[in-house]
Amino acid sequence: MAGERPEAGAGTSVTEPRPPASRRGHLRMLGPGIVLALASVGASDMVTTLNSGAEYGLALIWVFVVGLLLKYALSEAIARLQLSADRSFLSHATDVGGRLFPVVLLIAEVMVGLFFGAGVASITTRIVQAIFPGLPFWPTFVVVLGSAVVLLLVGRYGIVEKAMVGFAILMFFGIVFMAVGSAVDPDAQQTAVETVVPIFPQGSLITVLSLIGGVGGATGIMAYTYFVREKRWRGPAWKSVIRTDLGFSYSLVAIFAIAMTAVGAFWLFGQGHTIESNEAVFDIGTLLGEQLGGFVHVLFLLSFFAVTYSSLLGGFQGIAYVTGDCLRVIRTYPRQDAPSADMRANGPEFRIALAWLTFGTLLFMGTDKPVSLVLIYASISSLILPVLAILLLILLNRKSMDAQLRSGPLSNAMLVLCLLLFTFLAGVQIVETVSGLVG
Repeated sequence: MAGERPEAGAGTSVTEPRPPASRRGHLRMLGPGIVLALASVGASDMVTTLNSGAEYGLALIWVFVVGLLLKYALSEAIARLQLSADRSFLSHATDVGGRLFPVVLLIAEVMVGLFFGAGVASITTRIVQAIFPGLPFWPTFVVVLGSAVVLLLVGRYGIVEKAMVGFAILMFFGIVFMAVGSAVDPDAQQTAVETVVPIFPQGSLITVLSLIGGVGGATGIMAYTYFVREKRWRGPAWKSVIRTDLGFSYSLVAIFAIAMTAVGAFWLFGQGHTIESNEAVFDIGTLLGEQLGGFVHVLFLLSFFAVTYSSLLGGFQGIAYVTGDCLRVIRTYPRQDAPSADMRANGPEFRIALAWLTFGTLLFMGTDKPVSLVLIYASISSLILPVLAILLLILLNRKSMDAQLRSGPLSNAMLVLCLLLFTFLAGVQIVETVSGLVG
């Protein structure tokens, strides 16, 4: 993609990219948003959207759209903060509370490192086995995990971005093809007519709010700022590029959510089916193959692979950036902005974080996760988005902020909505954690 951050070395000079003037130029700059989109969508999102379609038809698509609008508001705000100075987001966060936020975030990200990789790498391995029957699990698992780790260790950001663009093409072509193919069936068209009107299910307030808050996570939103730094986009002139990039990103996620909801609605609505696990997603693929042909089954598996492997690759990258920067800021504060302390993908903190992710994946692979740790992790993680909203409300409304990057009434209103929603969901999660620990 254009605008990639060149790597400086002996005898080389770093050239700063210039923001494009035309809309076509903006589109040529697309890249970080694609990485964000694919890192944010995983197997759990396929389960959630398919199950929504199976239970409510198309009636809850509005829920996902509202959730994505809120996540766009958070992402756009944190990206404007990144454009304001050549500092990482966590360096900005030290302006409010010093090391406090980096320390709390590090605890959450360390626990993410324990739990994230095992599930994603495992389901990706299962998909590879479904595409190529006969492959043994453990050697395939090692190849899946090792390929992602090696790519992040030896590849520059630009290489990972190009790989993610390829996965995006495969994933969204496959998913949209299946949704359109499913809509041809007369029963599917009847389902669409019956369930297209938005509803708010009675007695399902927490469920609906959880769906709104469940599309994409805090780590991905924060990681986007590191992708922007890699591209060397700085200053108010890049604001329109950021908005175009993020708009494209969340449009991709919206297409994914709508298409998967449609597949669930067209094949499962009104039949009493519930999609609650990754195994059920495989069953959907088998059903599509029986109804639409073996090619569609293979296409489903390839799309499923693109979803999970890109989630593994992008997730590891984003978590390593955020965890590594927590380590860097805690270690170097208050000199975290010194050029010698800059956060780099080839720096020691990034590699330490990546090693921890790999260790956590191998540690918890094939073992039961300690319930108490999972509950504590869920509670700590649930607090990140409310705190993030508070930080952005403070940092983006300072008088020292460039007027072109300072938050306006609409942005502030959206951030307040995010704060209220995610605080409520955090409260629900903390209650569940306490009940689980006490019970």
